[in-house]
Amino acid sequence: MLTQYRILLMPDQPCRPRAEWAYRLYAALLERAPATFGELVHEMTVSPVSQYLDCREDRLLWTVTLLGSEAENALGPVLEAQEPIFLNKDHVTLKLTSERTVRVADVEELLVSSATAGERHVLDFRTPTAFKSRGKYLILPTSRLILQSLIKKWNGSFPDCPIEDEDGEGLNALADGVLCRRYSLRDRTYFLKGNAVPGFVGTLTLGNRLRGFQRQLTDALLAFSGYSGVGIKTSLGMGGVEHHLESKP
Repeated sequence: MLTQYRILLMPDQPCRPRAEWAYRLYAALLERAPATFGELVHEMTVSPVSQYLDCREDRLLWTVTLLGSEAENALGPVLEAQEPIFLNKDHVTLKLTSERTVRVADVEELLVSSATAGERHVLDFRTPTAFKSRGKYLILPTSRLILQSLIKKWNGSFPDCPIEDEDGEGLNALADGVLCRRYSLRDRTYFLKGNAVPGFVGTLTLGNRLRGFQRQLTDALLAFSGYSGVGIKTSLGMGGVEHHLESKP
């Protein structure tokens, strides 16, 4: 199960919110969860929580996705309680108001709902996004990097329905069929725990030229990006993605 909460935050005083507040919001969220859940998160290879803070001109939108029953049971009641969150370092209290909640019951529902029938996928990277390979940050997205990240997150979220690809040939086949049609990207740094993590934001439009089940699976993976996020540190506020479909001209 996937459950995504989109929550409007209202500061109690004038302030200058930043995407990096997401890390402090996540810490506050874990403080209100059962202690056993915090221990579980540290033990898991893939975090069961993806969250980011979108600082738009007219509103402050916090998007939190719970990936799996453990996260749902531990954090669902906390988010639904909508108790204010105080950010000590910034001396601001944030009032929570739910805007929308979306639930996806299982893999089958995601596969069915994501069928594109020829549309293109638009990924809107709302917070700095990056990948990491051999100890180095990568800030130029490719179809392979995006799908590799999504498959890893998929397998962590759906352990009963993993995408198996031991030799990497399956990933290569999917990536070869996904083409970049349009992009508007720019570099953006994410400051985390005193470190500057390089990344990018902007939009990327992808076309899926695959057929059969490969096409259906890739459509589902790209739609899944809107829940899981893309790249590294998605539980700490990076890689926040909004996904939508765009009809071919």
